[in-house]
Amino acid sequence: MKLHKYCINLICLGSLFPLVTVGTESANAGCAIVTPTNQVAITGTRDGASQENSVTTAHDDNCLGNTIVAPTNQVGIGSGEVQQSNQGEYFVGGGEENQTGISGPVIEVTPTNQVDVYSPAHDPNFIKDKLRNVPGQ
Repeated sequence: MKLHKYCINLICLGSLFPLVTVGTESANAGCAIVTPTNQVAITGTRDGASQENSVTTAHDDNCLGNTIVAPTNQVGIGSGEVQQSNQGEYFVGGGEENQTGISGPVIEVTPTNQVDVYSPAHDPNFIKDKLRNVPGQ
């Protein structure tokens, strides 16, 4: 008899799962746009690198469950000038396909990391300048 009572309790708990999933669907609705950009320049020039990042994002108002992930990594290493440019346009939506009546927030994350490092090892004049300043030379 005790086993029968536990089975009935499990059936009662199981009937609550549809209510739980309805609540979580609306919490998970929406869309995401993630476009991280990393630009790294290691150069032998003290003038610095030219780094530009231009990303635009857009979405429709009926967005449900769509995601864009578009990482960009640019690395420039050398003795001369480094120019890095990233341009992107991203659109996410649910549009006519979303017949659920559920729409949610659109999360947009577009971080940009720009690193510009002077490297004496890549500077053709560094050793010459140092040798000129050595006493007795």
